Amino acid sequence: MKTRLFYTILVAACVCLQSCTTSYAKDREDANENSAGERLEISFRLQRGGIASSQYAIWIEDETGQLVRTLYATSFTAEGGYEYRKDAIPVWVSKAKPQTLSSTQIDAITGATPSNGIVTYQWNGTDDKGNRVSAGTYTFFIEGTLYWKSRIVYTGKVDWGGKVQDSIPIKVKRFHSSKNNENMITELKARHFKK
Repeated sequence: MKTRLFYTILVAACVCLQSCTTSYAKDREDANENSAGERLEISFRLQRGGIASSQYAIWIEDETGQLVRTLYATSFTAEGGYEYRKDAIPVWVSKAKPQTLSSTQIDAITGATPSNGIVTYQWNGTDDKGNRVSAGTYTFFIEGTLYWKSRIVYTGKVDWGGKVQDSIPIKVKRFHSSKNNENMITELKARHFKK
């Protein structure tokens, strides 16, 4: 009985941690201090919708368009939802190829969709294998499936190894616009800094 109570408390604590406003992707980054304190921080206000919505992914690409690192992808899509919901974050799916990733690799980038509120993700300049990237220009992407085929993609560029930026300009593209859940991702901000 004590063992069952312990596991119940442990599971509740994990759920609580996952729904905090600062993502656990950021916590993993902080634990991997191998980038001399340089960081890209992306934050936005998340407002979850209902059915066929609220899927999103955040990733980094190099100057050639190769995926360097996935910071986060919602577990529904990454764990197989892409097979029957072709409209769930399709750009990320085509780049990351989750069908080729091991369960350990999927676990490292996924989580339940966070609760409504401000969420924050950080990149410390490492690739998906934990290797430090070289200096250069990198593009970050935030793709959100708002409602069925209605999607939004935010992009911005960071000069890794270069000057810090308190506010990185962000471009936005909308696909199959719909009023349903159009405010899923708002107040998006990105900054490049050194600790």
